[in-house]
Amino acid sequence: MGSSPEPVETSSFLSLTGALATSIKGHRIQPEHTKSLPTFYRNLEEALDTKRASDSFYATLPTGGPDHAGSVDFSSGDVMSMARNPEHRKEFLAELATHPEFALGTTSTRLMDGNYSYIEKAEADIAAFHGVEAGLIVHSGFEANVVIWTTIPKQGDVIVYDDSVHASTNDGIRQSMATDRVAFPHNDVDAFRGTLRDILATRPLVRQGKRSVLVAVESIYSMEGDICPLQELLDASQDVFQDHQGGIQFVVDEAHSGGWIGPGGRGLVCELGLEKEIAVVMHTFGKATGAAGAIILGSKSIRDTAINFGRPIMFSTAPTFPFVAAITSGCKVLSTKDHDRQRIQDMSRLFFELLTSHELWETAKSKGILRVPLADGWEDRVVNTHLLAIFTRPKSFWWMYYHLLSAGYRTFPASYPAVPPGQSRLRVIIHAHNTEEQVEGFVDAIYAWVQEMLDIEAGTATGTVTKAAKEVYDLMRREQVTGFGIV
Repeated sequence: MGSSPEPVETSSFLSLTGALATSIKGHRIQPEHTKSLPTFYRNLEEALDTKRASDSFYATLPTGGPDHAGSVDFSSGDVMSMARNPEHRKEFLAELATHPEFALGTTSTRLMDGNYSYIEKAEADIAAFHGVEAGLIVHSGFEANVVIWTTIPKQGDVIVYDDSVHASTNDGIRQSMATDRVAFPHNDVDAFRGTLRDILATRPLVRQGKRSVLVAVESIYSMEGDICPLQELLDASQDVFQDHQGGIQFVVDEAHSGGWIGPGGRGLVCELGLEKEIAVVMHTFGKATGAAGAIILGSKSIRDTAINFGRPIMFSTAPTFPFVAAITSGCKVLSTKDHDRQRIQDMSRLFFELLTSHELWETAKSKGILRVPLADGWEDRVVNTHLLAIFTRPKSFWWMYYHLLSAGYRTFPASYPAVPPGQSRLRVIIHAHNTEEQVEGFVDAIYAWVQEMLDIEAGTATGTVTKAAKEVYDLMRREQVTGFGIV
């Protein structure tokens, strides 16, 4: 096994102790070392090497280092800037002070000694805020989706789902008792209508009213940033099932809309006034609320079903008091943040205005250097979301990410398996704390990269890759790592 390369001075975005360099070094394959390991560990490392070879090895990355210091956040899920909000912190500490004898742990599940009045009141308050009967707080949105889809659909039911739903929804559906599952193309109302007609025609138990159809959608899709046409989907379902009342029900994942859209941040369902039409709504608290966890909202029957059949509920210790206090305090503060919700809208519109009015926009689009699906028709939208995707040619995807990082702008490079193969994109999140100057600088950085790409193609550049990409690839060669578009 060879020795590690000697440290080489790099620019701040490629600090050897930073997130990008850590990720790159994590992709280094050391076959001789792997072969020398005992069987158990060798098998583990061989599986990890497969991930490394496909540019999809994940590591827990450092934050707050040189590559984060002074950089602009267009990546984190802190949409409403609540995670470090002093008002939220003050309210959270007040919750703790109001209950000075709170227990640090819950010691058991909610079906044993882990239940307590504070969490029940929080659930009731949040349910009332969203106009539903009951709620159940769980540890994460992933857990919530798994509980929903492993407990509510029964054998013989049919699950219909948008093909862009969260991984947690897909995992829950795969474990569901309902083995009849049909995906429909993303946000395609006509295809959805056709799917329902086919189900009604070919599933006699559904037609006879003995089994149900459950529909899985998200209010805002995490890798696209577009809004679910929920009202149109609901209208289509009522049209097809008009003679089968109650035979179709919706489950709406509001992970990316809660706190940001709707009155007081109640989400898309409440924005459309559909509280009585949707069977189950799932909200998370780890993004806009600046806390952690999630809540399953619906009728008392939904809550009881989740408790009685949800294995993560039955066999996990209950959420702790501080965990719930962070949720409670976050919800209180978040409901007052109408100004910040409007600010995100303003910053989103500014981004699209600057992007589409730039002199290189049409050229970049026509050459496939830049594609932003949500830029089409942005002026006519009532709501432009905080979340958007930027595409480029597959071979230059990483080059764009490196350039923006080197210019001081953090985005998330979403590649397989987070998105389907060949559909890599930069996921961008606009926050309440982002300023006009930051948005303007971000767009300027995008077009500086576009110009560099045009210069390379015209043969007027000094190299065959962008400057930032060259720095990264130099490090990769020293670390004996391949992939990531290296040339």
